[in-house]
Amino acid sequence: MTNIYLFANGFGETIRTLIIAYLILTFIFTVYSIARMYYIEHKSNNVKAGRARVKELQAAGRFLQFPVYSMEEMAQDKHKRDVRLMFFPADNPKSKRFAMVLPGGGYAHLCTKQEGYPVAAHLNKIGVNAFVLEYSAGRDCEPFSPMADLGIALRFISDNLDKFNVTMDGYALIGFSAGGNLAGIFASHKFGYMDYHLPKPGAVILGYPWTCVNDWLHHPYWNIWIGLLGIWLTNRGSFYMFGLRHIRKGRQMLDVQKYIGQDYPPTFMYSGSWDVLVPSSRHADVFDAALKANGIHHVYEKYFGVPHGIGLGVRTKAEGWLDRAVEFWESVI
Repeated sequence: MTNIYLFANGFGETIRTLIIAYLILTFIFTVYSIARMYYIEHKSNNVKAGRARVKELQAAGRFLQFPVYSMEEMAQDKHKRDVRLMFFPADNPKSKRFAMVLPGGGYAHLCTKQEGYPVAAHLNKIGVNAFVLEYSAGRDCEPFSPMADLGIALRFISDNLDKFNVTMDGYALIGFSAGGNLAGIFASHKFGYMDYHLPKPGAVILGYPWTCVNDWLHHPYWNIWIGLLGIWLTNRGSFYMFGLRHIRKGRQMLDVQKYIGQDYPPTFMYSGSWDVLVPSSRHADVFDAALKANGIHHVYEKYFGVPHGIGLGVRTKAEGWLDRAVEFWESVI
């Protein structure tokens, strides 16, 4: 053994060297992956188009924003003050159906400019009315309060159908990352549409959804740094929603696949293979398996080399996914 160069300084020293090399190389890979994600995200979200659509609607007096809760409710609970609903009416709508867009942010913040406005703008472009919901997040987040925000927002729409010129029949939920977690749970029987006497969504459309919150416990990561990112992100979302004392219970209650039944809505989902924040193998793939196990009609598109947070996915392999998702939605209602 001593004649082998690798073990020239002893077995223990060799193992130590290999561990250090592993930690350095995986750290470099993780930093590169995150930098790459932000670079691609910056190019692919089409933030400019979203901002331009908002300005266009504002100039025409058609951009509508509403607080979801009443003045009395907001006065009694300050956490409800920042929950608001924005309406993006299509110039030439194909029908009265609408899509509710739910941006992500890990329940810590909201990526509305990246995953809200641009998505609504593209939906308008293809003749679909859209709403964007800014639900409670961060310190304003409480146990299942985002689900309550969504329920109240949809009730508000239901009570003002003539005002918006939309119908509740066959509406779609479009959620990204944590917004996908919100949409996924809301589309089930528990903490969802039934609690607010609403019709079942016609379709659920998810982009790189944060669904299987506990899965990192059962599938070890080959990259310890990405594993630590998963632990941090999982506990961060659970912390904001359930508090420090109930993080573990909160993680269990946010596992979307546990809520899937045989009458779950048709689902369209996409993810990327190079997602270091919400790895598809631990989230979208697990959700896909749960949908298959329950016989739910769904489409799952997975793109090689695509990272997290790309929204519309412009100039990536995922480009055009929203058009295909809308076609899927229209085919199932």
